[in-house]
Amino acid sequence: MSRILSKIFPLLDYLYIYQIMEYNSWEFLKWFLKNPLKRNLQKKHHLYFSNKALAILVGTVILETIVAIILNIKPDHSAIFFILSLILLQPLTPFFLILADLFYKPLEIYLKNNILEDAKQKLENLPYLKIAAITGSFGKTSTKDILYTLLWKKYYVVKTPKSFNTRQGIAQTVLELVKENTDIFICEMGAYKKGEIKKICDFIKPDIGIVTAIAPQHLERFGSIESIVKAKFELPQSLKKDGIAILNSTYAQIKDNSSSVNAKVIFYGSEGDPFYATNIKTNIEETSFTIHTPEGKTKINIPLVGEHHVANFLAASAVALQLGLTLSEIRERARLLLPTPHRMQIKKVGNMTFIDNSYNTNPKSAESSLNLLASFKKNRKIVITPGFVELGNEASRANQDFGNSIKCIADEVIIVGENAKKDLLEGMKAITPHPEDEVHFASSTKEAIQLAQRLTMGVETVVLLENDLPDQYS
Repeated sequence: MSRILSKIFPLLDYLYIYQIMEYNSWEFLKWFLKNPLKRNLQKKHHLYFSNKALAILVGTVILETIVAIILNIKPDHSAIFFILSLILLQPLTPFFLILADLFYKPLEIYLKNNILEDAKQKLENLPYLKIAAITGSFGKTSTKDILYTLLWKKYYVVKTPKSFNTRQGIAQTVLELVKENTDIFICEMGAYKKGEIKKICDFIKPDIGIVTAIAPQHLERFGSIESIVKAKFELPQSLKKDGIAILNSTYAQIKDNSSSVNAKVIFYGSEGDPFYATNIKTNIEETSFTIHTPEGKTKINIPLVGEHHVANFLAASAVALQLGLTLSEIRERARLLLPTPHRMQIKKVGNMTFIDNSYNTNPKSAESSLNLLASFKKNRKIVITPGFVELGNEASRANQDFGNSIKCIADEVIIVGENAKKDLLEGMKAITPHPEDEVHFASSTKEAIQLAQRLTMGVETVVLLENDLPDQYS
Protein backbone atom coordinates (compact mmCIF):
# COMPACT_ATOMS: atom_id res chain seq x y z
CA MET A 1 0.00 0.00 0.00
CA SER A 2 2.81 2.42 0.93
CA ARG A 3 4.50 1.79 -2.44
CA ILE A 4 1.28 2.59 -4.30
CA LEU A 5 0.80 5.80 -2.29
CA SER A 6 4.42 6.84 -2.88
CA LYS A 7 3.87 6.52 -6.63
CA ILE A 8 0.67 8.57 -6.48
CA PHE A 9 2.10 11.12 -4.01
CA PRO A 10 5.91 11.17 -4.60
CA LEU A 11 6.51 14.18 -2.35
CA LEU A 12 8.85 12.40 0.08
CA ASP A 13 10.86 10.82 -2.75
CA TYR A 14 11.32 14.18 -4.44
CA LEU A 15 12.19 15.88 -1.16
CA TYR A 16 14.76 13.15 -0.50
CA ILE A 17 16.45 13.83 -3.85
CA TYR A 18 16.32 17.58 -3.23
CA GLN A 19 18.00 17.01 0.14
CA ILE A 20 20.85 14.81 -1.12
CA MET A 21 21.43 17.43 -3.84
CA GLU A 22 21.88 19.90 -0.95
CA TYR A 23 18.78 21.88 -1.96
CA ASN A 24 20.41 23.09 -5.16
CA SER A 25 17.31 24.17 -7.08
CA TRP A 26 18.95 24.32 -10.50
CA GLU A 27 20.56 20.87 -10.22
CA PHE A 28 17.31 19.43 -8.83
CA LEU A 29 15.32 20.92 -11.69
CA LYS A 30 17.75 19.47 -14.27
CA TRP A 31 17.47 16.07 -12.57
CA PHE A 32 13.66 16.23 -12.62
CA LEU A 33 13.49 17.16 -16.30
CA LYS A 34 15.74 14.19 -17.02
CA ASN A 35 13.82 11.79 -14.72
CA PRO A 36 10.19 13.02 -14.68
CA LEU A 37 8.70 9.63 -13.80
CA LYS A 38 11.28 8.25 -11.37
CA ARG A 39 9.74 6.89 -8.12
CA ASN A 40 10.61 4.93 -4.94
CA LEU A 41 14.07 6.43 -4.61
CA GLN A 42 14.88 5.82 -0.94
CA LYS A 43 17.30 2.93 -1.31
CA LYS A 44 20.68 3.80 0.19
CA HIS A 45 19.85 6.43 2.79
CA HIS A 46 16.79 7.93 4.41
CA LEU A 47 15.24 11.35 4.27
CA TYR A 48 16.56 13.32 7.24
CA PHE A 49 13.76 15.39 8.71
CA SER A 50 15.77 18.49 9.54
CA ASN A 51 14.03 21.77 10.32
CA LYS A 52 14.54 22.82 6.70
CA ALA A 53 13.18 19.56 5.30
CA LEU A 54 10.11 19.79 7.54
CA ALA A 55 9.53 23.42 6.58
CA ILE A 56 9.74 22.63 2.86
CA LEU A 57 7.52 19.57 3.32
CA VAL A 58 4.81 21.53 5.12
CA GLY A 59 5.15 24.44 2.70
CA THR A 60 4.75 22.16 -0.32
CA VAL A 61 1.64 20.52 1.13
CA ILE A 62 0.12 23.94 1.83
CA LEU A 63 0.93 25.25 -1.66
CA GLU A 64 -0.48 22.17 -3.41
CA THR A 65 -3.60 22.33 -1.21
CA ILE A 66 -4.16 26.01 -2.04
CA VAL A 67 -3.82 25.35 -5.78
CA ALA A 68 -6.19 22.35 -5.52
CA ILE A 69 -8.75 24.53 -3.70
CA ILE A 70 -8.47 27.23 -6.38
CA LEU A 71 -9.06 24.63 -9.09
CA ASN A 72 -12.25 23.56 -7.26
CA ILE A 73 -13.61 26.97 -6.37
CA LYS A 74 -17.08 26.20 -7.66
CA PRO A 75 -19.42 25.27 -4.78
CA ASP A 76 -20.84 22.21 -6.53
CA HIS A 77 -17.42 20.53 -6.71
CA SER A 78 -17.10 17.69 -4.22
CA ALA A 79 -14.19 16.36 -2.18
CA ILE A 80 -13.54 13.81 -4.93
CA PHE A 81 -12.72 16.62 -7.34
CA PHE A 82 -10.39 18.12 -4.74
CA ILE A 83 -8.52 14.81 -4.30
CA LEU A 84 -8.30 14.32 -8.06
CA SER A 85 -6.86 17.83 -8.37
CA LEU A 86 -4.21 16.98 -5.78
CA ILE A 87 -3.29 13.81 -7.67
CA LEU A 88 -3.05 15.69 -10.97
CA LEU A 89 -0.71 18.21 -9.33
CA GLN A 90 1.76 15.53 -8.18
CA PRO A 91 3.89 15.51 -11.36
CA LEU A 92 4.59 19.19 -10.61
CA THR A 93 5.72 18.52 -7.03
CA PRO A 94 9.39 19.47 -7.69
CA PHE A 95 8.27 22.97 -8.70
CA PHE A 96 6.24 23.29 -5.49
CA LEU A 97 9.28 22.10 -3.47
CA ILE A 98 11.47 24.77 -5.02
CA LEU A 99 8.77 27.42 -4.42
CA ALA A 100 8.38 26.34 -0.78
CA ASP A 101 12.16 26.54 -0.40
CA LEU A 102 12.11 30.12 -1.74
CA PHE A 103 9.46 31.09 0.83
CA TYR A 104 11.56 29.50 3.60
CA LYS A 105 14.82 31.18 2.51
CA PRO A 106 14.51 34.44 4.54
CA LEU A 107 13.88 32.51 7.78
CA GLU A 108 16.66 30.06 6.90
CA ILE A 109 19.17 32.86 6.35
CA TYR A 110 18.20 34.42 9.68
CA LEU A 111 18.56 31.11 11.56
CA LYS A 112 21.84 30.24 9.81
CA ASN A 113 23.35 33.62 10.63
CA ASN A 114 22.41 33.15 14.29
CA ILE A 115 24.02 29.69 14.38
CA LEU A 116 27.18 30.94 12.65
CA GLU A 117 27.44 33.95 14.96
CA ASP A 118 26.97 31.80 18.09
CA ALA A 119 29.56 29.27 16.89
CA LYS A 120 32.02 32.03 15.96
CA GLN A 121 31.62 33.61 19.40
CA LYS A 122 32.16 30.24 21.06
CA LEU A 123 35.42 29.65 19.17
CA GLU A 124 36.66 33.14 20.07
CA ASN A 125 36.19 32.22 23.73
CA LEU A 126 38.42 29.13 23.32
CA PRO A 127 41.86 30.66 22.64
CA TYR A 128 43.79 27.46 23.39
CA LEU A 129 41.76 25.24 21.08
CA LYS A 130 43.84 23.83 18.21
CA ILE A 131 41.99 23.37 14.92
CA ALA A 132 43.18 20.97 12.24
CA ALA A 133 41.29 21.25 8.94
CA ILE A 134 41.29 18.72 6.10
CA THR A 135 40.28 19.10 2.47
CA GLY A 136 41.03 17.40 -0.84
CA SER A 137 39.32 15.64 -3.71
CA PHE A 138 39.25 12.43 -1.68
CA GLY A 139 40.77 10.91 1.46
CA LYS A 140 39.30 13.57 3.76
CA THR A 141 37.11 11.34 5.92
CA SER A 142 39.66 8.53 6.26
CA THR A 143 42.42 11.01 7.20
CA LYS A 144 40.10 12.64 9.74
CA ASP A 145 39.25 9.29 11.34
CA ILE A 146 42.91 8.21 11.46
CA LEU A 147 44.00 11.50 13.05
CA TYR A 148 41.22 11.27 15.64
CA THR A 149 42.32 7.75 16.63
CA LEU A 150 45.96 8.82 16.96
CA LEU A 151 45.09 11.77 19.20
CA TRP A 152 42.12 10.82 21.37
CA LYS A 153 43.99 8.99 24.16
CA LYS A 154 46.27 11.96 24.84
CA TYR A 155 43.87 14.83 24.17
CA TYR A 156 40.19 15.64 24.33
CA VAL A 157 39.40 15.64 20.61
CA VAL A 158 36.25 16.48 18.64
CA LYS A 159 35.81 15.72 14.95
CA THR A 160 33.09 16.71 12.52
CA PRO A 161 30.69 13.75 12.24
CA LYS A 162 29.88 11.88 9.03
CA SER A 163 29.58 14.34 6.16
CA PHE A 164 29.21 17.52 8.22
CA ASN A 165 31.74 19.33 6.03
CA THR A 166 29.86 22.50 5.08
CA ARG A 167 30.09 25.78 6.99
CA GLN A 168 26.65 25.24 8.50
CA GLY A 169 27.39 21.63 9.51
CA ILE A 170 30.70 22.66 11.05
CA ALA A 171 29.03 25.49 12.99
CA GLN A 172 26.44 23.03 14.31
CA THR A 173 29.26 20.69 15.40
CA VAL A 174 31.00 23.52 17.24
CA LEU A 175 27.85 24.40 19.15
CA GLU A 176 26.90 20.82 20.02
CA LEU A 177 30.21 19.00 20.56
CA VAL A 178 33.07 21.42 21.23
CA LYS A 179 33.42 22.10 24.98
CA GLU A 180 35.58 24.34 27.14
CA ASN A 181 37.99 21.46 27.79
CA THR A 182 38.30 20.43 24.12
CA ASP A 183 41.97 20.43 23.11
CA ILE A 184 41.72 19.75 19.38
CA PHE A 185 38.96 20.15 16.81
CA ILE A 186 39.39 18.15 13.58
CA CYS A 187 37.36 19.68 10.80
CA GLU A 188 36.63 18.13 7.40
CA MET A 189 35.93 20.69 4.68
CA GLY A 190 34.01 20.00 1.47
CA ALA A 191 33.22 22.29 -1.44
CA TYR A 192 31.48 22.32 -4.80
CA LYS A 193 32.70 25.73 -5.90
CA LYS A 194 35.37 28.33 -5.25
CA GLY A 195 34.92 30.47 -2.16
CA GLU A 196 33.21 27.90 0.07
CA ILE A 197 36.38 26.70 1.83
CA LYS A 198 37.54 30.30 2.24
CA LYS A 199 34.30 31.10 4.08
CA ILE A 200 34.81 28.12 6.41
CA CYS A 201 38.41 29.17 7.10
CA ASP A 202 37.36 32.75 7.88
CA PHE A 203 34.91 31.27 10.36
CA ILE A 204 37.01 28.64 12.19
CA LYS A 205 40.54 30.05 11.58
CA PRO A 206 42.44 26.71 11.44
CA ASP A 207 45.97 26.31 12.81
CA ILE A 208 46.83 23.32 10.60
CA GLY A 209 45.56 22.52 7.12
CA ILE A 210 45.85 19.28 5.15
CA VAL A 211 45.32 18.93 1.40
CA THR A 212 45.01 15.20 0.67
CA ALA A 213 44.61 15.04 -3.11
CA ILE A 214 43.70 16.86 -6.29
CA ALA A 215 41.63 14.86 -8.77
CA PRO A 216 38.64 15.37 -11.09
CA GLN A 217 36.10 14.59 -8.34
CA HIS A 218 33.03 16.81 -8.82
CA LEU A 219 34.59 18.15 -12.02
CA GLU A 220 31.07 18.61 -13.40
CA ARG A 221 30.43 21.23 -10.75
CA PHE A 222 33.86 22.90 -10.67
CA GLY A 223 34.28 23.01 -14.44
CA SER A 224 38.06 22.48 -14.52
CA ILE A 225 40.96 21.00 -12.57
CA GLU A 226 42.33 24.53 -12.16
CA SER A 227 39.14 25.54 -10.34
CA ILE A 228 39.44 22.49 -8.06
CA VAL A 229 43.04 23.45 -7.21
CA LYS A 230 42.03 27.04 -6.42
CA ALA A 231 39.14 25.85 -4.25
CA LYS A 232 41.21 23.35 -2.24
CA PHE A 233 44.11 25.76 -1.81
CA GLU A 234 41.82 28.24 -0.08
CA LEU A 235 42.62 26.19 3.06
CA PRO A 236 46.44 26.43 3.14
CA GLN A 237 46.32 29.98 1.79
CA SER A 238 44.07 31.00 4.70
CA LEU A 239 46.53 29.82 7.35
CA LYS A 240 48.45 32.38 9.37
CA LYS A 241 52.23 32.63 9.06
CA ASP A 242 52.65 30.53 12.20
CA GLY A 243 50.24 27.92 10.84
CA ILE A 244 51.24 24.62 9.25
CA ALA A 245 50.19 23.30 5.83
CA ILE A 246 50.46 19.53 5.34
CA LEU A 247 50.53 18.89 1.57
CA ASN A 248 50.57 15.68 -0.49
CA SER A 249 53.53 16.10 -2.84
CA THR A 250 52.56 13.15 -5.06
CA TYR A 251 50.14 15.48 -6.87
CA ALA A 252 51.93 17.93 -9.18
CA GLN A 253 49.16 20.54 -8.80
CA ILE A 254 49.64 20.56 -5.02
CA LYS A 255 53.43 20.87 -5.16
CA ASP A 256 53.32 23.50 -7.90
CA ASN A 257 50.95 25.70 -5.88
CA SER A 258 52.74 25.33 -2.52
CA SER A 259 54.66 28.57 -3.10
CA SER A 260 51.37 30.48 -2.71
CA VAL A 261 51.16 29.42 0.96
CA ASN A 262 52.49 31.80 3.62
CA ALA A 263 52.38 29.24 6.42
CA LYS A 264 55.03 26.60 7.07
CA VAL A 265 54.73 23.82 4.48
CA ILE A 266 55.38 20.15 5.27
CA PHE A 267 55.22 17.71 2.36
CA TYR A 268 54.33 14.05 2.59
CA GLY A 269 54.03 11.13 0.21
CA SER A 270 57.18 11.16 -1.95
CA GLU A 271 60.56 9.71 -1.01
CA GLY A 272 62.70 12.52 0.33
CA ASP A 273 59.74 14.36 1.88
CA PRO A 274 59.70 14.81 5.67
CA PHE A 275 57.02 12.06 5.73
CA TYR A 276 57.01 9.11 3.34
CA ALA A 277 56.59 5.34 3.38
CA THR A 278 58.54 2.34 2.08
CA ASN A 279 58.04 -1.45 2.11
CA ILE A 280 54.27 -1.15 1.66
CA LYS A 281 52.44 -4.47 1.89
CA THR A 282 48.71 -5.11 2.09
CA ASN A 283 46.48 -8.14 2.51
CA ILE A 284 42.93 -8.95 3.56
CA GLU A 285 43.64 -8.15 7.22
CA GLU A 286 46.07 -5.22 7.34
CA THR A 287 48.50 -2.89 5.62
CA SER A 288 52.09 -2.61 6.79
CA PHE A 289 54.86 -0.18 5.86
CA THR A 290 57.86 1.70 7.20
CA ILE A 291 57.13 5.32 7.98
CA HIS A 292 59.96 7.86 7.61
CA THR A 293 59.63 11.07 9.63
CA PRO A 294 61.88 13.87 10.94
CA GLU A 295 61.80 11.97 14.27
CA GLY A 296 63.11 8.76 12.68
CA LYS A 297 61.49 5.73 11.07
CA THR A 298 59.48 2.80 12.39
CA LYS A 299 57.40 -0.16 11.21
CA ILE A 300 53.66 0.54 11.12
CA ASN A 301 50.84 -2.01 11.01
CA ILE A 302 47.33 -0.70 10.46
CA PRO A 303 44.20 -2.91 10.43
CA LEU A 304 43.02 -1.17 7.25
CA VAL A 305 43.02 -2.73 3.81
CA GLY A 306 44.46 -0.94 0.77
CA GLU A 307 47.61 0.93 -0.19
CA HIS A 308 45.73 4.23 -0.46
CA HIS A 309 45.41 4.30 3.35
CA VAL A 310 49.16 4.83 3.63
CA ALA A 311 48.99 8.39 2.29
CA ASN A 312 46.13 9.20 4.68
CA PHE A 313 48.15 7.80 7.59
CA LEU A 314 51.21 9.88 6.59
CA ALA A 315 49.12 13.08 6.62
CA ALA A 316 47.59 12.24 10.00
CA SER A 317 51.02 11.34 11.45
CA ALA A 318 52.47 14.65 10.28
CA VAL A 319 49.74 16.49 12.18
CA ALA A 320 50.03 14.24 15.23
CA LEU A 321 53.77 14.89 15.57
CA GLN A 322 53.16 18.64 15.29
CA LEU A 323 50.60 18.37 18.10
CA GLY A 324 52.94 16.60 20.51
CA LEU A 325 52.69 12.86 19.91
CA THR A 326 55.84 10.77 19.74
CA LEU A 327 56.66 8.33 16.97
CA SER A 328 56.28 5.39 19.36
CA GLU A 329 52.80 6.63 20.36
CA ILE A 330 51.83 6.84 16.71
CA ARG A 331 53.07 3.29 16.13
CA GLU A 332 51.09 1.89 19.07
CA ARG A 333 47.87 3.75 18.28
CA ALA A 334 48.01 2.75 14.63
CA ARG A 335 46.84 -0.69 15.76
CA LEU A 336 43.61 0.82 17.12
CA LEU A 337 42.36 2.13 13.78
CA LEU A 338 38.94 1.07 12.57
CA PRO A 339 37.85 1.07 8.93
CA THR A 340 35.66 3.92 7.78
CA PRO A 341 32.33 2.30 6.78
CA HIS A 342 32.08 1.25 3.12
CA ARG A 343 35.70 2.12 2.42
CA MET A 344 37.57 -1.13 1.76
CA GLN A 345 35.62 -3.02 4.41
CA ILE A 346 35.96 -6.79 4.27
CA LYS A 347 32.86 -8.89 5.01
CA LYS A 348 32.44 -12.66 4.82
CA VAL A 349 28.98 -14.04 4.00
CA GLY A 350 28.88 -17.80 3.37
CA ASN A 351 31.07 -18.61 0.39
CA MET A 352 31.28 -14.91 -0.58
CA THR A 353 33.89 -12.41 0.59
CA PHE A 354 32.83 -8.81 -0.01
CA ILE A 355 35.29 -5.95 -0.49
CA ASP A 356 32.97 -3.04 0.24
CA ASN A 357 34.47 0.06 -1.36
CA SER A 358 31.11 1.56 -2.24
CA TYR A 359 31.80 4.98 -0.68
CA ASN A 360 35.06 5.52 -2.55
CA THR A 361 34.33 7.06 -5.91
CA ASN A 362 37.76 7.90 -7.30
CA PRO A 363 40.13 6.07 -9.67
CA LYS A 364 42.98 6.02 -7.12
CA SER A 365 40.96 4.07 -4.58
CA ALA A 366 39.55 1.84 -7.32
CA GLU A 367 43.08 0.90 -8.35
CA SER A 368 43.87 -0.06 -4.76
CA SER A 369 40.75 -2.21 -4.42
CA LEU A 370 41.38 -3.95 -7.76
CA ASN A 371 44.92 -4.78 -6.60
CA LEU A 372 43.45 -6.34 -3.47
CA LEU A 373 40.92 -8.31 -5.55
CA ALA A 374 43.74 -9.61 -7.75
CA SER A 375 45.56 -10.93 -4.69
CA PHE A 376 42.86 -13.61 -4.25
CA LYS A 377 44.56 -16.00 -6.66
CA LYS A 378 42.37 -19.08 -6.07
CA ASN A 379 38.95 -17.40 -5.77
CA ARG A 380 36.33 -16.58 -8.33
CA LYS A 381 36.19 -12.79 -8.75
CA ILE A 382 33.17 -10.55 -9.41
CA VAL A 383 33.13 -6.77 -9.68
CA ILE A 384 29.93 -4.79 -9.09
CA THR A 385 30.14 -1.16 -10.15
CA PRO A 386 28.23 1.72 -11.75
CA GLY A 387 31.53 3.33 -12.79
CA PHE A 388 32.59 6.83 -11.77
CA VAL A 389 30.37 9.91 -11.64
CA GLU A 390 30.86 13.69 -11.50
CA LEU A 391 34.18 13.57 -13.38
CA GLY A 392 33.02 15.95 -16.10
CA ASN A 393 34.90 15.56 -19.37
CA GLU A 394 37.28 13.15 -17.62
CA ALA A 395 34.50 10.62 -17.00
CA SER A 396 34.60 8.82 -20.34
CA ARG A 397 38.34 8.19 -20.29
CA ALA A 398 38.37 7.27 -16.57
CA ASN A 399 35.55 4.75 -16.99
CA GLN A 400 37.13 3.23 -20.07
CA ASP A 401 40.42 2.78 -18.20
CA PHE A 402 38.49 1.32 -15.28
CA GLY A 403 36.68 -1.14 -17.55
CA ASN A 404 40.01 -2.20 -19.00
CA SER A 405 41.47 -2.82 -15.53
CA ILE A 406 38.39 -4.73 -14.36
CA LYS A 407 38.46 -7.08 -17.34
CA CYS A 408 42.09 -7.98 -16.61
CA ILE A 409 41.15 -9.25 -13.14
CA ALA A 410 37.46 -10.18 -12.80
CA ASP A 411 35.76 -13.38 -13.96
CA GLU A 412 32.38 -11.67 -14.03
CA VAL A 413 31.33 -8.00 -14.08
CA ILE A 414 27.97 -6.57 -13.07
CA ILE A 415 27.36 -3.00 -14.27
CA VAL A 416 24.80 -1.07 -12.22
CA GLY A 417 22.62 1.45 -14.04
CA GLU A 418 23.23 3.26 -17.30
CA ASN A 419 25.57 6.00 -16.07
CA ALA A 420 28.88 4.56 -17.35
CA LYS A 421 27.73 1.37 -19.07
CA LYS A 422 28.88 2.37 -22.55
CA ASP A 423 32.34 3.56 -21.45
CA LEU A 424 32.99 0.56 -19.20
CA LEU A 425 32.15 -1.82 -22.05
CA GLU A 426 34.34 0.17 -24.42
CA GLY A 427 37.29 -0.18 -22.05
CA MET A 428 36.72 -3.92 -21.73
CA LYS A 429 36.85 -4.35 -25.52
CA ALA A 430 40.58 -3.67 -25.42
CA ILE A 431 40.94 -7.00 -23.57
CA THR A 432 38.27 -9.03 -25.33
CA PRO A 433 36.25 -8.19 -28.48
CA HIS A 434 32.98 -9.36 -26.92
CA PRO A 435 33.02 -8.38 -23.20
CA GLU A 436 29.23 -8.74 -23.00
CA ASP A 437 29.68 -12.53 -22.66
CA GLU A 438 30.95 -12.08 -19.09
CA VAL A 439 29.14 -8.85 -18.24
CA HIS A 440 25.75 -8.61 -16.57
CA PHE A 441 23.51 -5.65 -15.86
CA ALA A 442 21.43 -4.57 -12.87
CA SER A 443 19.35 -1.53 -12.01
CA SER A 444 20.56 -1.31 -8.40
CA THR A 445 23.37 -2.55 -6.16
CA LYS A 446 20.88 -4.69 -4.23
CA GLU A 447 19.80 -6.42 -7.44
CA ALA A 448 23.47 -6.82 -8.44
CA ILE A 449 24.36 -8.55 -5.17
CA GLN A 450 21.47 -10.99 -5.63
CA LEU A 451 22.75 -11.70 -9.14
CA ALA A 452 26.30 -12.21 -7.82
CA GLN A 453 25.01 -14.83 -5.39
CA ARG A 454 23.66 -16.81 -8.34
CA LEU A 455 26.92 -16.41 -10.28
CA THR A 456 29.13 -17.84 -7.53
CA MET A 457 28.11 -21.36 -8.52
CA GLY A 458 28.79 -22.52 -4.96
CA VAL A 459 32.54 -21.80 -5.07
CA GLU A 460 34.55 -19.39 -2.93
CA THR A 461 34.03 -15.98 -4.51
CA VAL A 462 35.33 -12.48 -3.84
CA VAL A 463 32.93 -9.67 -4.75
CA LEU A 464 34.22 -6.11 -5.08
CA LEU A 465 31.61 -3.38 -4.57
CA GLU A 466 33.27 -0.40 -6.23
CA ASN A 467 31.31 2.83 -5.91
CA ASP A 468 27.57 3.11 -5.46
CA LEU A 469 25.52 5.56 -7.48
CA PRO A 470 23.90 8.39 -5.56
CA ASP A 471 20.12 8.06 -5.85
CA GLN A 472 19.90 10.97 -8.30
CA TYR A 473 21.78 8.91 -10.90
CA SER A 474 20.40 6.02 -12.94
